[in-house]
Amino acid sequence: MTPMGKDLATLMTPLQQWGDRWIYGEGHEPMLILDRRSGRRIPRLRIFDDDSRLITGRDMALAPGPGASRRTRARYGAP
Repeated sequence: MTPMGKDLATLMTPLQQWGDRWIYGEGHEPMLILDRRSGRRIPRLRIFDDDSRLITGRDMALAPGPGASRRTRARYGAP
């Protein structure tokens, strides 16, 4: 796998875990993602802040980034 493909796998894994949870249900997953080193399932991936606190969807906000267009900056009230 190329470095780009390996990086994409880190993005696709949480999407698969979401689908397994909400589409198939626990215990009905069509494919499992395992840690090659231990053979155990990879735990559900979550996002944590710098203080190791769990970040949920309610904690997230959008803001224009450095490459944002003038239109996007205006929409979000950024200079």
